[in-house]
Amino acid sequence: MILGGCATEWPVKPAGLEQKIEAARTRADHREIAAVYEQQAEGDSVAAERHRGLARAYERGYIAGGSRVRGSSTARRENKSLAAHCENLARIYQQAAEENLALATEHRQVAAETKD
Repeated sequence: MILGGCATEWPVKPAGLEQKIEAARTRADHREIAAVYEQQAEGDSVAAERHRGLARAYERGYIAGGSRVRGSSTARRENKSLAAHCENLARIYQQAAEENLALATEHRQVAAETKD
C-alpha cells in the first residue's frame, strides 16, 4: 500500500487510566496520572517528529517499485499529497502532545492543592 510508510500510530490507551482518574483522591494519585499524561505526550512528540521526517522524505522523492519516480507531474502530485498527509499527522500528534502536557499540568496542580 502506498501510504504504508505514513501509517498512523494510534494513541495507546494506558491500562486503567479511567479507573485511576475516578479513584484519584491523594497527591500520589494525581502525580501518577500526571506522569501517564507526560509519558503519552512524549510518545506523541516522537510520532510528530517521525511524521515530519516522512513528509521530508516524500518531498525529496517518491519511491515506487524500487525506482525513483521524478520529473513527472503525477509523481510530483503524489509527493505533495503524501507529504501533506504526513504533515497533517505531525500537527495532530503535536497538538495531542500539548494537550497531554496540559492535562499533566492540571493534575500536578491538583496534587499540590490536595491534602492527604
